[in-house]
Amino acid sequence: MTETLDIDISIPLVVDLDGTVLLTDTIVENFSCLLFRDPLAAGECLLSIRSRAAFKQRVAQHILPDLHHLPQREELIRLIRSERARGREVHLVTAADQKIADGIAAAIDMFNSATGSNGKENLKGEAKLAHIRRRFARGFIYAGDNTCDLPVFAAARGAILCDASRDMARAVAASGTPVLAEMSRPVPSVFAWVHAVRLHQWSKNILIFVPLFVGHAFHDPSKIAAAVLGFLLLSVFVSGTYLLNDLSDLSADRRHPIKRSRPLASGRLKLTLGLAAAPAMILGALAGAFALSPAFGLLLIAYLALTLAYSFGAKRVPLTDAFVIGVLFTLRVAMGAAVVDLGQSPWLLSFSLAFFVSLALAKRHTEIMAAGRAGTAALAGRGYRADDWPLTLAQL
Repeated sequence: MTETLDIDISIPLVVDLDGTVLLTDTIVENFSCLLFRDPLAAGECLLSIRSRAAFKQRVAQHILPDLHHLPQREELIRLIRSERARGREVHLVTAADQKIADGIAAAIDMFNSATGSNGKENLKGEAKLAHIRRRFARGFIYAGDNTCDLPVFAAARGAILCDASRDMARAVAASGTPVLAEMSRPVPSVFAWVHAVRLHQWSKNILIFVPLFVGHAFHDPSKIAAAVLGFLLLSVFVSGTYLLNDLSDLSADRRHPIKRSRPLASGRLKLTLGLAAAPAMILGALAGAFALSPAFGLLLIAYLALTLAYSFGAKRVPLTDAFVIGVLFTLRVAMGAAVVDLGQSPWLLSFSLAFFVSLALAKRHTEIMAAGRAGTAALAGRGYRADDWPLTLAQL
């Protein structure tokens, strides 16, 4: 690991933000945050796009993500702090909106200045280079990750490459700029995706087989095949909703001692991958569900509606969150009856609802008690206070 830069200390270090200092893209973070908090405002921002800079400014005017807990490139942060201690100036110059740049500068507190896009000019590529040349006529070192900034790298006295492809590294070297350091995060692995889609949670979907057994239809090969196919479709569908929930819960997850290691929250998976994979999985599973059984497809739509309601706000409403979780589990049982075409049992569904709501309340009660013991005033992103334990206990 590079501890210091072997170049004149009077030459300032200019660093990019997205994908460089941070292991995420702030415009994607910002828009995703707005999408889940205020979908109408997110749609209005999309419809009023005049330019990339104006779009970034518009979104930042509505809302900002939790800038203090965004995943950082720790190796670069250590290098920056080391160079600052040696007396080198470090400046943040980013295509992100100025409000984002100012917020990050305040959160990290290691930059001599922070400059971002101003709503009119998108500070990227040639525009970024022009700005840097005006400010640092004697030269600069540049740390970045994007091929759009190759002109900036070519004009720099030294380069720090972050997650650079081989082609990009060759292009920088061919420009004559010495590469002072290269930093790379691990390539997303199969295990990261397994973690993101919560493959271990597929065990919950075994509930779809309950009607097959209580209805004594387990001797019929066609019904067994339908139940297995329904299980697979439901599992893919639910994994897509888990991705949606993780996208909506990024801020709370990053403040959680365990959930902050989730692939999307930690930056191991890019948010753009999650935003693309979630609808693809959901829509693909829905198409298969309607082909298998229209009733199954309709129940999946009901599941999706409740999941979206949960992600967009119900999870922050005490007791309502537990009821929604209980209904989601009960819907799995109803789906099992739909795929094997046995009809719905009111007794089975009412028992399931009572049982799973009680389990959800027990889980919340345990979390509230743990928060109280830890001296935490509230559950992050859940709406419960540490002194709410009598409420959840009374409902059990």
